[in-house]
Amino acid sequence: MELESERLERRQLESLSTAELIRHAIEEARLLARAEVLHAKKELQQEVKAARTSGILLGAGGVLGLMGLAALLVALGLALPLGETLGVLLVGAFLVLVSGGLAFAGVKRLPKKPLPHTQERLKTDLARTRETLQ
Repeated sequence: MELESERLERRQLESLSTAELIRHAIEEARLLARAEVLHAKKELQQEVKAARTSGILLGAGGVLGLMGLAALLVALGLALPLGETLGVLLVGAFLVLVSGGLAFAGVKRLPKKPLPHTQERLKTDLARTRETLQ
């Protein structure tokens, strides 16, 4: 969060002593580290929110899947003596389909690559640092 007015110009840097340059570089590194931590924290909060939603969907899908499986097993049990199985069978199949849809939606919302913006910023910072030091 460095303002343009806070940056030292090249001739100002050339007039500083080695100790002052090192002190300035350390301060710049601290500022960069703080900014990266703030960005990573914000990005992590967003990913936790997405993971929470995915967890809820996966949990609901799992519960409904177990309920559907139980209903299908009841239907299978009732099918042996040829009782009224059609209603239980339809409900079980519907619950299994809904649970599959919820599980699919939950998996799709899981973060694929953790902290992508932070990783990209760190790569950019590293590249700029290497360019500057060469």
